[in-house]
This record gives sequence, structure tokens and C-alpha cells, in this order.
Amino acid sequence: MPTRPPSLIAPLLTLFGWLAAAPMSAQPPATAGGFADVRTRVTELCGRCHGATAQKGGVNLAPFMDDASLVRERKLWRAVAEQLKSGEMPPEGAKQPTPEQRAGLVAWITARLDAADEQDRRRPDPGRTVVRRLNRYEYNRTVRDLLGVDLDAAGAVGIADEVVGEAFDNLSAALTVTDGLVEKHFAAADLILDALYATAPKKGVKAKAGAPPTPFERVVVATPTSEVQPRDAAKRVTEALARRAYRRPVEAREVERLLTVFDRATAAGATYEAALRPVLKALLVSPNFLLRVERDRPGDAAYRVGGHELAVRLSYFLWSTMPDAELFAAADRGELADTAGVEKQARRMLADPKAKALTESFAAQWLQLKKLPDARPSVEFFPTFTPQLRRAMHDEAALFFDGLRTENRGVLDLLDADYTFANGELAKHYGIAGVSGSEMRKVKHTDPARGGLLGMGAVLAVTSHTSRTSPTLRGKYVLDVILGTPPPPPPPNVSQIDDAKKGKDAKTFRELLAQHATQPACAGCHAKIDPLGFGLENFDAVGRFRKSSADVDATGKLPGGEAFNGPKELRQVLLKRKDRFAENLTEKLLAYALGRELQAPDAATVRAITAELAKDGYKFSTLVLGVTKGYPFQHRRNARSEE
Repeated sequence: MPTRPPSLIAPLLTLFGWLAAAPMSAQPPATAGGFADVRTRVTELCGRCHGATAQKGGVNLAPFMDDASLVRERKLWRAVAEQLKSGEMPPEGAKQPTPEQRAGLVAWITARLDAADEQDRRRPDPGRTVVRRLNRYEYNRTVRDLLGVDLDAAGAVGIADEVVGEAFDNLSAALTVTDGLVEKHFAAADLILDALYATAPKKGVKAKAGAPPTPFERVVVATPTSEVQPRDAAKRVTEALARRAYRRPVEAREVERLLTVFDRATAAGATYEAALRPVLKALLVSPNFLLRVERDRPGDAAYRVGGHELAVRLSYFLWSTMPDAELFAAADRGELADTAGVEKQARRMLADPKAKALTESFAAQWLQLKKLPDARPSVEFFPTFTPQLRRAMHDEAALFFDGLRTENRGVLDLLDADYTFANGELAKHYGIAGVSGSEMRKVKHTDPARGGLLGMGAVLAVTSHTSRTSPTLRGKYVLDVILGTPPPPPPPNVSQIDDAKKGKDAKTFRELLAQHATQPACAGCHAKIDPLGFGLENFDAVGRFRKSSADVDATGKLPGGEAFNGPKELRQVLLKRKDRFAENLTEKLLAYALGRELQAPDAATVRAITAELAKDGYKFSTLVLGVTKGYPFQHRRNARSEE
């Protein structure tokens, strides 16, 4: 996920300082001298509040921007162009450019950024090389597929994933390795092996004919016989398991190193099965298992990753687990050496039930579904908001997102759709007739206010307070999650809204919020955030529909002048910004797949994927396959070339 962009105020002031300093032209200034003149003008106009001695809103114009910084901050500057085009900036009350100046400025920014993207397309850069530890979700699923043991061993020993900022928990920046974590992985390995050995056949007891092998029997593929020595049998077991655990071919010296553990155990008198246990534990705590490491090649140039490395990238992106036998075999045969082979496997994997991991890991974090168990609305104020209803709300959003995958629907369904998933309890909550029972099923919406994410109880509840809605939280959700243009954090020591202070001057919460938003430090952001949240006021804190009234005002007006009334019209506003939504979703999914925050050179890949997405009806598979076929997904550079 890209780093949170700085406020748009600074670049906009820079650009409008330029407008004031010189006649507008559709072409960028020919020399850096023009920017020096702009810096002088901006300092004169804005330095008192946004300079070296004062940085209101966290904006400091002292380190002035130049053409190079525009190229480095492409996402920010495309947002600048979009806000200029829509009329959201400059804000009301500020000096406005003429329509010709505004159009010329948008054209200048767009042309400069398009040129930078084209340059990166011709000379692509796969981005920073990362080494990733398996996070808790990936670790448990990998253990399940490696050994057949399905338990939350990581959770049992207290392994918890950290998240840097609002990024995903599979990004390398969050997946640090500490001494304490290593100790927890040793403890987890013991729990896993206890569970595995519990499935070992008892001595003298024959398995029933036709009975499937136990996890222990699938792991211990060889045992000593009169013709097979214990160490030879152990070597077969170790070779087969190490290849799968390390997710690549293993070298003879690696197998021998593991067998020294077996040798010490047998020398101490351990039985064959008992002597294998420390070998299995050594595999489970090995860096080759816990980390996803791609080895450097001679030379510093960027290059296509090997077949087995690409298999691992595919499997952890789509399945959050190790490659299966078919993917391993495809890598062995060299079938992942071209994009066609990658696409063939990606299509197969996307159709597999394991790809539900995209919902359970990616979507649950992006859409903030993981926050639902701790959502603030209280049963004291909303008695129907029971744990069962929360569960149904979570399942609605999860089934909806996974349905995009299984039915290959368009991702714009997330903005507006005439269907959802509900059981009897949730359908009653929404006022949908004809649904009963506890089973979740696909149902048609009859209420035009519903449709897409912003009509779902899960989203509406996580963006509310204990006893009421929060237009600010809901507006922030739209900006951040839907459009990928998060507002800056609130300034320090800003006063909080106190419902108890409603009275003669503010009879409703909306009036109280309007008073709060008049504070100089708050006005700019609230003017952009709150109208979007007001459009959802027909839904109470737990997502029940309520009609507009004196106390429920669902009208909103954006800084650019665009007005709407209620959730249906708000959705139409967002659909006009479908390209920004698609670009945001692409950025999020690409960052998740790469395990790192996006960088400037990744913009060319994002734009290529979103262009293909629009051309193909925004189909979910087009988005996912676009990521897997992208240059940064299939290439890397040596770590030493980044030093």
C-alpha cells in the first residue's frame, strides 16, 4: 500500500503561486528559473503559516518542490490534477484561476506525469527487493499444506502480526524477526509436531483397508526395512519434505546438514520415528521455511525471477500458502518461464477454493472487516446489534467480495450492485422480505438506497460511534478505502465534539459538527470529508435505514460544487470517479502482491493494469491477472544493487 500522501495544500499553493507569477501556458516552464520565481511568490503568500517557523496543518513550504519532486510523487500530483479538474481546489474563498488557466494547468501536470510513466514503461524497474517472513495467516496455512496439521499454532504461542501504518500485514516492513519471535516459533514447532505425531499409527495396529493415510503417514514416506537402513529411509523423508518446506529444489549439503540431527538422535538411542522429530523441527524453524528468500544472481541488472521463485510469488499472492504439486511441477518443467505459462497457472489457482485467501487476507484488511468485532455501536443503544448480527454482516461483505472472484464479476459492483448476501437475521435488519434461516445466500436488493459496500452493515458499523453515526469517519472511509485519497491526520490538540453541548446554537449533531469544522485548523479537511459522510446519514450506526427528517439530513455538497442527496445519489457521484476507484484498488492489490509499498516506477504498471481493466469491463480476473503479468511481479534486482 502506498505511503500516505502529504497534504495537497503545498503543491496546490506552489502551482497557484506560479499562476500568479506568470501567464498560464499548457507547457511546463522551460528552465528551473521559473520555479525559483514561484518559490519567492509562494513564500510571500504562504510563508507566514506554512514556512520554517510555522506549519499549520503540518504543511511546510520552506523545502520548495521542483520538477523532479513532481515525478517522484506521481500519485499525489495526479490527485492534484483531479482536484483541479473537479474544482475542489483551490478552496472556496481563495483566489480562483480562470477556466483556461485551470484547464492548462491540468494538461501540464497530466502531460508531465504521462511522459514519466512512458519512460518507466520503456526502462522498467522492478522496485526494491524484499525478504519476507511468513505472517501468522500464511504460516498456519503453510503448515497445514506441508504437514496436514490444521491448527493455529502461531496464535497459540502468541505470534502476532504487526501492521505499519494502515498497510497490509504481509508487507516486509512489518515482518521483522526478533529473538523473542524465534523462541515462539520453536514453541509453535513443538505444538505442530505433537499434533502430527498424534496421528502416527499405533504399533501392532493395522490400518483398515482403503483408509486414507494419516498426516504422519503422508510425511514419513519411508521406514526402515530389512533392505532399507534407517538413515537411508530418513534421507528419503528429509529430501521430500525439505523440497516442499523450502519451496524449491534442495541441495545435497542441505539434506546432509539436517541428517546430522537424525544421526545424533539415533546415537543417543532414539527410535526411528523419535529421531525424525528433531529433523522435522529443524525444518520448521529454518530460515528457509520461515522466510521467503530469493537468491541474487551474478550482475546487478534487473532480471526475471526463476520458475520456483515465481511459483512461490503466485501461491502466496493468491493462496497465502505454499505451491501445490501442480504448480511445483510446472516450475520444474520450465512452464513459468513466460507470461503465458504464468497466466495459465494463475487462472487455475484463481478458480481454486484456496483463492478465498484473497478475501480472508487482502479484502478483510483493505475493507477494514477485521475491525468489525470491535466496532463501537453498543447494544445499549442498538439492542439488535448482537454478535450473531455482526457475524452475518462480516459474512455478507466477505461473500460479496469472494463472489467477484468465483463469478468473475466487475469490481464496480463494490460501488453499486442490485444484490448482496444475507441470512434471515440480516435480511430482517435490512428490511428484505422472504429470507429466513441462518444460512447466508445471495439476495436481490429492493431498496434503491442499498447497493455495494456503502450499504453494508459491516462498513456502516465500523465507521460509527457508540450511540450515533459519524459522518467524519464515514467520509474518511470513502476517501481512504474507496478512492485512495486519505485526508491528513487531524492536527494535534484539536478539540473533540461533545454531543452534550448541543443547545440553542446547535440543535442537531450536524449543526454541532458544522461549528467544529469552522475552526481554522479543521475547516479544509472537514469540507472534503463530511459531505461524503452526510450522504450516508439515511443509515443509522448499525446500518438500518431511516427516512430523512429534521434530524436526518443526508444532503451533501463537495468543494467542487457537486451536490447529492442520500446514498443512491452518493453512489452515482462515486461511479463518476470509477477510474480513481479502479486505480486505487489496483494499487492496493499490487502492493499486497509485492509485499512492499509502491514506488514511483510502479505507476506505469498500475496505469497499464487499470487501462486493461476498463477495456475488459472491470472484471475481477483481469485485475488479478494484470498484477501477475506485471513487470514488478515477474522481475527482481539484486539486493546489493540497492546499497
